[in-house]
Amino acid sequence: MALSFARPKSNDKNIIKKSKTVTNRTSIKGGGNNLAAQIQSIVAIANQKLAIHKDDYILIREPDQLYEYMKEMKQVGEGALDTETTGLNPLLVDIVGGCIYAPGQKAAYIPINHKSYITGVRTKDQLDEQTVSKIMKEFHKDIRWIFHNAKYDIRVCRKTLGIDFKPYWDTMLAAYCIDEEESHRLKDLHLKYCDSKDTESLTFDSLFNGITFDNIPISTSYLYAAGDAIKTYELYMYQKTLLNRKVLSGPYNVFWNIEMPLIPVVADMEDRGVCLDFDVCKNLHEKYHKIKEERQKQADDALSMYATEIENYKMEHPNNKLSDPISLRSPMQLAVLFYDILGLTSPNKKSPRGTGEDILKYFAQGKEKNLCEAILGIRNVEKLLGTYIDKMPKIALADGRIHASYNQYGAKTGRFSSSDPNLQNIPSHNKEIRHMFKAQDGYVLIGGDYSQQEPRLTAHCSNDEKMKESYHQGKDIYATIASLAFDKPYEECKEFREDGTVNPEGKERRSQAKAIVLGVTYGKGIPAIGEDLGISTQKAQAVYDKVMESFPMLEKFMHDTQKKAREHGYVETPWGRRRHLKDMQLESYIFKYDGKVTNFDPLAFGSDVSTEVPERIKKEYTKKLDKCRFYKERIKVGNDLQDQGISVTYNTNKIAQAERQCVNSVIQGGAADMAKLAMIHINNDEIMKELDFHLLICVHDEFIGECPIENAKKASERLAQLMIDAPKGKIDIPMKVDCEITRNWYGESVEIN
Repeated sequence: MALSFARPKSNDKNIIKKSKTVTNRTSIKGGGNNLAAQIQSIVAIANQKLAIHKDDYILIREPDQLYEYMKEMKQVGEGALDTETTGLNPLLVDIVGGCIYAPGQKAAYIPINHKSYITGVRTKDQLDEQTVSKIMKEFHKDIRWIFHNAKYDIRVCRKTLGIDFKPYWDTMLAAYCIDEEESHRLKDLHLKYCDSKDTESLTFDSLFNGITFDNIPISTSYLYAAGDAIKTYELYMYQKTLLNRKVLSGPYNVFWNIEMPLIPVVADMEDRGVCLDFDVCKNLHEKYHKIKEERQKQADDALSMYATEIENYKMEHPNNKLSDPISLRSPMQLAVLFYDILGLTSPNKKSPRGTGEDILKYFAQGKEKNLCEAILGIRNVEKLLGTYIDKMPKIALADGRIHASYNQYGAKTGRFSSSDPNLQNIPSHNKEIRHMFKAQDGYVLIGGDYSQQEPRLTAHCSNDEKMKESYHQGKDIYATIASLAFDKPYEECKEFREDGTVNPEGKERRSQAKAIVLGVTYGKGIPAIGEDLGISTQKAQAVYDKVMESFPMLEKFMHDTQKKAREHGYVETPWGRRRHLKDMQLESYIFKYDGKVTNFDPLAFGSDVSTEVPERIKKEYTKKLDKCRFYKERIKVGNDLQDQGISVTYNTNKIAQAERQCVNSVIQGGAADMAKLAMIHINNDEIMKELDFHLLICVHDEFIGECPIENAKKASERLAQLMIDAPKGKIDIPMKVDCEITRNWYGESVEIN
């Protein structure tokens, strides 16, 4: 496989321009007459569906028009802004137009870079970037700007207009804070909550079908685009009725003090990116392709052991679809091999012909060990190559940096996620992959991560005095828990003795206590905890019971959290972030007649016939079902109900799943709040600015930034202090932060005097 590892020239703008052109070209299906026919079809559909807005929106084609509109917006003091571009990466796109809206005016569209889909030449009667920039720079600081997905628009405007808009309200983030479960698309939300002429949610993809916006004629594009600005503003007006101190005080705090101030922080991270070490990339490319070849040979050798069985199968099934040799990357062919040729039985009843990792690991316990391990090995190395090692040099931009995208609300708990690439999903056991990322020349990376962030939050939220005291005394929390749970001295529950040697018994006790606490935090059941410890479910239950007896406030915290979720349908972090768990409010069983009405009284001629299952029957059979310990017992009760014409829906699994998420949502969400506050403090700190420190990467409880090597010592100390201070005033447990200075992510430490 040929792969180029040449470093891009940081001043070669043609590389970015070329990438942008490729993006645009590949997004258009077909070309020539086909493109013209597609656009004509789009125009017809768009005009038909959006014709109701012809008198609602205006086009701004002249500088004076824009100037007067901005003057009016300044008088009002606030307005909405949305951009239309040629793609999704703000660093690679052209701005096609801008959408603005202020109360008292019609929503307006400003065409900037539309072109003829026939000639490819920029069309007339548009404003250019310089004119739009000059006018908006005069007014933008005096206006409260409302966006939907502000991070994207402000990055686009930075690149194309040279304006750094300060977002006042982001309706997408507000929607997440109000209800993280629903769709957060602008048009879906507007259709759901605002008075609208529209009868359907017309998304860009569904309407334009892969055609970039610059190809859409202005007379049509404004009907689609201008509406986004007014929809954003109307959604903002609705959200204000909910997201305030009186109605949703907790989410209001999260929105104003965490999510909104975080937008420019994340935008700065994405714009700066992180340097790629092309030498490391090349070495890893060679190393892992060699490993791939070795594992392929192992797989071929293992597969050859079954040559006779495979040949016999092919003779008996002449119409088989097996290749020669069998493709170990084809789930269909692997299924034939394992289940039809070798006669194995899947351990997973829901996947009787599955070939996933868990099933292959199960098969590897038998005589198919060599083959299964080889297949798993190939999959692992191919994933590393395709996702990171071979991909990174391809997606680095002209500045030699990787510009990942961070989603502030990547998980329903409020945790970040990242994509293009996913820097938060690099296998934790493989440090080499992280070595691909480095500090720029003359700089070093400084990484800071919270020590036991989630257990410390658990101690705070449970208000368990023993756990809190342990942290205040600087003790190992897991050793403390093990000491109390197993009635052993603290020193005998530590992993290491005073002389530095390993204490096997202490290590085991500490590991068991740790598994229980993290199991509670992550919402794991007893069987899963037992599996983590390599012990039986019965023994895991015994250890669990000992820990809970020693720390009753921890168990009370679990029950109180579940109780709140049952009463309100959500739980909250210490900062007020909500996670909705509506399944907690379900009834365990829902009984209803399935068509056969048995409580009909023929003498009650004038009354309505009830199709509701009587409460007496519900209570009777709820008790019976609750007593069922085995599936067969539940089937028997269900059959009895069927004989009475009653069907039953079981919600017990949904409720159990929601129960496990209660504590996890509070702790993981609280950790996300703390991490985001730390990022805001780091980014806004004047001392860190003087030290030229820049955040580059965030991975849950860990932050990586870069600064000049001569400032590393001060920046490292300041980073740790800012992270420790971030939760003060809300969390009464002392936080601990470990910092490391390196040139490459997870590389060798750099000694700083």
